[in-house]
Amino acid sequence: MAITKMKRFRILTLRREADGLISSLRSLRCADIEKSLPPPDDVGQTFEEYDVSENVAAVKAKISETTAALDFLAQYEKKSRGLFRPLPEADEREASLPPPDDPRFGTVRHVLEIRDEKTRLSSEKTALENEVGALLPWEDFESPVPRSRTASTESAVGSLSAKVPVSKTEDLLEGLAAVIETVRTTSSYRFVMLTAYRSDFDEALARLTRIGFSQAVCEADEGSGFAAGKIAQAKKKIEEISERIEEIDKEAEQISEDVSPIELLHDSLISEEERLGAASKIAASDRCAVLDGWIPEPAVGKVTALLESRGDAYEFTDPDEDDDPPILLSNNKFTESFEPVIELYSLPKYGSFDPTSIMSIFYIIIFGLMLADVGYGILISLGCFLGVKLMKPKKSTRNMLMMFGKCGISCIVAGVLFGGYFGDAPSVIADRWFSKPLGELAVWFNPLTNFTTFLAVSLAIGAVHLICGLALKFYVTWKRGHKLDAIFDSGSWIILFLGAGIALFFRTVGLVLVGIGLLLLITTQGRHNKNPIMKVFGGFAALYDIVGYISDLLSYSRILALGLASMVIASVFNILGTMPGPSVGGVIFFIVIFLIGHLLNMAINMLGTFVHTSRLQYIEFFGKFYEDGGRPFEPLTSKSKYVTFK
Repeated sequence: MAITKMKRFRILTLRREADGLISSLRSLRCADIEKSLPPPDDVGQTFEEYDVSENVAAVKAKISETTAALDFLAQYEKKSRGLFRPLPEADEREASLPPPDDPRFGTVRHVLEIRDEKTRLSSEKTALENEVGALLPWEDFESPVPRSRTASTESAVGSLSAKVPVSKTEDLLEGLAAVIETVRTTSSYRFVMLTAYRSDFDEALARLTRIGFSQAVCEADEGSGFAAGKIAQAKKKIEEISERIEEIDKEAEQISEDVSPIELLHDSLISEEERLGAASKIAASDRCAVLDGWIPEPAVGKVTALLESRGDAYEFTDPDEDDDPPILLSNNKFTESFEPVIELYSLPKYGSFDPTSIMSIFYIIIFGLMLADVGYGILISLGCFLGVKLMKPKKSTRNMLMMFGKCGISCIVAGVLFGGYFGDAPSVIADRWFSKPLGELAVWFNPLTNFTTFLAVSLAIGAVHLICGLALKFYVTWKRGHKLDAIFDSGSWIILFLGAGIALFFRTVGLVLVGIGLLLLITTQGRHNKNPIMKVFGGFAALYDIVGYISDLLSYSRILALGLASMVIASVFNILGTMPGPSVGGVIFFIVIFLIGHLLNMAINMLGTFVHTSRLQYIEFFGKFYEDGGRPFEPLTSKSKYVTFK
C-alpha cells in the first residue's frame, strides 16, 4: 500500500576487502548498487574505476562453455523436467565462483570435446554417404571416374536425361571420331561414357553438354579399385564412424543422467557475473574502495550489523531532491499479487502514491464481470493456485498466478449472479436432450436477456472507479499541502459527479450538489490566470472537461462487450455440441466440442479480459492521479536458472 522509503548508503572499505564486501551484500539481497562517484579530494587519494574486465571476460567464457555443454546434453536427457517440477535449492555459498581445479570444469571441457568430435564425424559421415551415392551408378564400371586418358583417346563419364534418345546422341556425334556407351539406365537418368580421339574430344563433349550432359562429380581410379573399391572403402569408414558416434551418444547419455552439478556450476557462474557487474561500479584507490547505492529503510539494521562486523566505514542518508531512488512497492499478501499490473505500466514516482491496494479491488470486480462464468472461474483458480503450489515459481511468476487465481474467484461469484456455468450448458443440455427446461439459473439477472441492466451495472462500476480516482487525486494533493487545489481541482468534480448520481434517486438533493459543483468549477478554475477576464471565463472553459469524463465513463461499456462476447460464444458451442442428440455418438461429439470450444473461448476471452481490465486501470483510473516514472529496485542477488539459492 506504500512505496518503501529508501536510504542512500556510502561504504568505505579496504581495496583488498572490496570483493568480500560485494559478496556479503549479495547474500543480504537488499542493496541496489550504483556507480560510485569518487569521494571528495580532501581524503588525499586518487580514485578510479575498479577494473574487473579481465575477470568478467573469463567468467563469460566459462558461462558460454557451460551453456553449450548443457545444450548438448539436453538432447540425451530421458527424464522429463515437468512443468510443475520446482527448482532444486542450493546453499547461497555455492553461488561463489568455484576454484579453477573444480572437476566440473573438466566435465564441461570433456562434453565439449565429444560434442565437437561428434560434429566433425557427422560431417565426415555425410560427405562419405554423398560420395557413395555419387559412385553407385558406376559401381560395375571398371574404368577411372570421371575422366581418363590414353595415348590417343580421352574419356569422360556422366549422365543424360533418360528422355534423350540414344539415336539422338549418336547423330549428335556424327562426323567425329567419338562413341558413347550406356553404362546404366534408371527411370530418370542414363549414365554414359564418352570416348573420343583427343583431337575430337572437346568438340564431342561440347555437343553433349548442349543436350544436358553432366560429368560425374565423384572420383575413382585404378589405385582405389575403381568405383566399387572406393564404395567399399567408404562404407567401411562410415561403419567405423557410426560406431564411434554411437559410443559418444552412450557416453553423453550417461553424463546426462545427472546434469545437476553442471547446472549448479552454470548458476554459480552467472551469479559471479552479476557480482562482478556490481564490483565494476566501485570507485577504488591504491588502498581504499568506495561503494554507493540504495537500501530499503527496513534493511538498515541488518546492513549496519554486517558493516560493523567487517569494520567498514559507512553512512546512510535520506534522498535529496535531485536523487532518483529506486522503487520498491510494499503491500500486504493479498494486494502484492497485483503489483505486476503496476509494473507492466510503469512504477510510481518516488514519494508519490502507490495505488495497488485500491486498484486490486476494482481489478478483481471488473475482471469477474467481463468473464462471468463459474466453470471458467473454477478452472482458472485451480490452475493458478495449483501452479503456485506445485511449481514454486519465482516471485514475479507467483504474483501473476496468484492474481489470476483471485480473479478466477471473482469470475465464479459473477457467474453465480449471472447464471454462467460454461455459458448456458446446463440449460441447453436439459432442454435439447431431455426436453425439461431448467428455467433461469441467474441469481441476479441474465445479461443475454437483460443487457441494458448489464450496461447500467458496467457504467455504475465505471462511475465509482472514476470518482475513486478523483478522490485519490484529492488525497495526494491535500497531503502535499495544496489544500485549496485539492478542493477546487478535485473536490469540485467529485461533488458534481456525486450529485449527478444521487439525482437519479433523490432529484432535489442531487441537483443541488450538481449546482454546487458547477459553481465551484466556474469560479475557481481560472484562478491561476493573470488576466482578469480569463479568471472569469477560464472556469467556463473548464466545463469542457465534462466531455472527457463522459468519454471515460463510456469506456466502461467494454465490460458489457467482453461479458456478452464470452457468454454468446459459449452458448454457440453448447448448441453445436448438443446437435447430434443424446446418443452414444452424440455424447462423444458433445464432449469433444465442449472441451475444445470452451477451452478456446476461455483462453481467448481471458486474454481479452486481462488486456481490457488493465486498460481501464491505466487510462481511465491512473489518468486521474498517477505519477509514473519510477525505476525498479534491483538488489544484488545470486542469479540462477536451474537452482534456487537459499
